[in-house]
Amino acid sequence: MQWQRLTTETKFVVDTTWWERTGRDFRLFLWDQLCPECREQIPSHVGTREVDWIDPETAEVKKTDAILQCMRTLCIPRPDWIHRGLPLMTAIFRAFIMNDYRPMSAEDLHEYIPWRTPDLILAALKAAQQEWGIFPEWAVEEVDLVA
Repeated sequence: MQWQRLTTETKFVVDTTWWERTGRDFRLFLWDQLCPECREQIPSHVGTREVDWIDPETAEVKKTDAILQCMRTLCIPRPDWIHRGLPLMTAIFRAFIMNDYRPMSAEDLHEYIPWRTPDLILAALKAAQQEWGIFPEWAVEEVDLVA
């Protein structure tokens, strides 16, 4: 694997396979991010898996994870879902959820977390890779090629 220097423009991704490989429960972690209304609807991460969801752009009915669907409809629209009182990595992770886990840089994340500088966000991303499963995009591509 060829290492690259990490900058505030480096794209990072949530590597969901990392959660599986390390034996951690990704759904439990997602459930922990739910707002109070969603926790009332989904009292546990166990049991509820998929629900029907109607894509607002295509009107196509799709199966989606119940936790993610509740997040999309109730948590993410809340103005307090990402706020300055959250630990920085929690805010970063929630920003990835808001963007359907698309790759984002520290500069991209700064748009969601304007009270922290891109340099501080990058430092948090570097330090927390082994706890949150968020890696530079190029590192995940290498892992996927090996697996």
